[in-house]
Amino acid sequence: MDVRFRRVPNFLIFAGMSAALFTCLFSGLNDSTSISSGVTLVMVSAGIAVGFAALFPLYALRAMGAGDVKLMMMVGAFLGPLQTLGVVVLTFLAGGVLAFVMALWQRSFRQLATNLRFMLTTSAVRAAGGDSPRFEPLAQTAGRMPYAVAIAAGVVLQLILVRSGGWALS
Repeated sequence: MDVRFRRVPNFLIFAGMSAALFTCLFSGLNDSTSISSGVTLVMVSAGIAVGFAALFPLYALRAMGAGDVKLMMMVGAFLGPLQTLGVVVLTFLAGGVLAFVMALWQRSFRQLATNLRFMLTTSAVRAAGGDSPRFEPLAQTAGRMPYAVAIAAGVVLQLILVRSGGWALS
């Protein structure tokens, strides 16, 4: 949906959050070898909070949509706070790669570089002047990106790294 329409529907977020809550509440009823047997309501809530805290500032800057924030919150509901933090880091890396590839594909790399230079320069000037560095929304963007793809890549990479033992956040 995000690739085609640039939207993450609320009903999918609601269904995912409901599934995470259902899994949390009823996972320990069958056996203790369940993958999510250690997930508690506190872990679900903390994962949601980490997902929100990580992406909401980007939404406030109009750098991403509310659906992306809610999608990361849903991921947090399933994975808990530490795993969600790992997903956020890997999502930002995947998002950077995706932005670079899309800028090349859409031939808007020059605009992307100009925007990045502007944001970093104005932030550095503010910091040098004693003001807090902040990023203002840009008047002209290099294009919109389906960030749900980057979130999905971050989740998959997180699960692979944790399963292989190659990631410390577990």
